[in-house]
Amino acid sequence: MDERAGSPADPYQAIAELYDQEHDPFHDDVDLLLQFAEVSGGPIIEMGCGSGRVVAPFAEAGFSVVGIDRSSTMLDRARKRLTPLGFGDNVSLVEGDMESDAPVPGGPFGLVAFTLNALMHLPTPDLQATALANARHRLAPGGLLVLDIVNPAPEYLVSLAAAPTLEWSGHQADGSVVDKWSFRQVHAVDQVIATTLWYDRVSVDGTLTRLRSAFDLRYLHPHELELMLTVAGFRDIQMYGGYELEPLDDSSDRLIVTAEPIPASTDKSTGA
Repeated sequence: MDERAGSPADPYQAIAELYDQEHDPFHDDVDLLLQFAEVSGGPIIEMGCGSGRVVAPFAEAGFSVVGIDRSSTMLDRARKRLTPLGFGDNVSLVEGDMESDAPVPGGPFGLVAFTLNALMHLPTPDLQATALANARHRLAPGGLLVLDIVNPAPEYLVSLAAAPTLEWSGHQADGSVVDKWSFRQVHAVDQVIATTLWYDRVSVDGTLTRLRSAFDLRYLHPHELELMLTVAGFRDIQMYGGYELEPLDDSSDRLIVTAEPIPASTDKSTGA
């Protein structure tokens, strides 16, 4: 067995191709995000854009899109995904941190989106709060913030720590099979899910090759997130339990949040 790990600074370096195989078929969030884009208008900035799974349909719908991600490996895959589609100047990809306030092209933005657990990849409340504050300052007046994270219901958190779990299997063109295993430990005090992933590829002759990655995810409770958003300068905060905008309750798998920036004339967070 050959076991290789990606760089600790880029947990997707070794597993990016397999990550895409697993997640590219997932479209549950795309229709909802496109609806929010139509309502808010462009341009759009996606925080933690990864390999462009969501950037591409935004661009296909005619929006100008900026994608930010700290993983150079994932951004390389995004460029390979997007270049043949000929979006040209409509798409910009920026290597950087979600919590950074470094200038990005194309703003101010009508929509800022933290898609599919992106905010959870910031492992401390300070970093998460900073990212939300920067998102507020990048929004145009009347713009919209959208967040999509796990709803940390007690039953869900307990289930994570039960045992290593087979999360996905994929058949490869060469006849091999890849199984994705995960082991997650919940540290309740810090609200951190310590995550280890293994992608096991079994070739047709039975040879096993293992790729390993590890990172932390910090979950947020609804009222905690509401307070963070208020402090960051948002109002009209709405919370939903899924991609059909169903009511949020203890059984909800997702926590979908929308918020609007407080106008600058009344926004105390800007010093006005």
